Amino acid sequence: RLRLPPGRVLAPVLAIWAAFVGVLVLETDLGTSLLFFGLFVVMLYVATARTGWIAIGLFLAGVAAVGVGWLSPHVHSRVGDWLDPLGSIAAGHGANQIAQSLFAFAWGGELGAGLGGGHSALIGFAAKSDFILATIGEELGLTGLVAVFLLYALLVSRGFRTGIALRDPFGRLLAIGLAALVGLQVFVVAGGVLALIPLTGTTLPFVAQGGSSVVTNWVIVALLVRMSDIARRPAPGEGR
Repeated sequence: RLRLPPGRVLAPVLAIWAAFVGVLVLETDLGTSLLFFGLFVVMLYVATARTGWIAIGLFLAGVAAVGVGWLSPHVHSRVGDWLDPLGSIAAGHGANQIAQSLFAFAWGGELGAGLGGGHSALIGFAAKSDFILATIGEELGLTGLVAVFLLYALLVSRGFRTGIALRDPFGRLLAIGLAALVGLQVFVVAGGVLALIPLTGTTLPFVAQGGSSVVTNWVIVALLVRMSDIARRPAPGEGR
């Protein structure tokens, strides 16, 4: 079980990992690099049904994140804010975005402050970026936040069920990959805003303001709806 895959199989994985590191170094975009590499690992697992690829992917991603985190000042600052969200307050610089986001979630409580009753605009760009999740948590509380996550989970689970129901291997991979893409986006954004992982800056699907992101996510939904319709049709030769 500890055997490494052969070179002809491992080489493409290392090539994608190098591209992941390149995006992380040149663009300092942790969100996009995590999204693409995570999707690649998920597709490998779906295609091969081997959990070893997940372990290898997590190891390679961890090595890249630690290395770039020490070498890139931008990524290093985000990791520092993640490890100590209240450090800027103790240093006398005021609350940073993560600290203000945590304050917003705490102020929202279980039921929230009501629509329009929050102060998450103090975070900065809260209505147009990934920090809009803090606005939802403050104004709708834990109840509204859970409802939003359940809607995302429903969309992703239906995408997975569509992929399983498809008889075409390519269609199965496409449906599961598209659903996993939405799920990874939500995980990366919510994890950063909730201080579970370093802040990434990726837009929250269907919620945060964005141009290409909104179009892309609705195209994903359209493709999943089309593939779901195909999966429910009887196979050629079967009776109605």
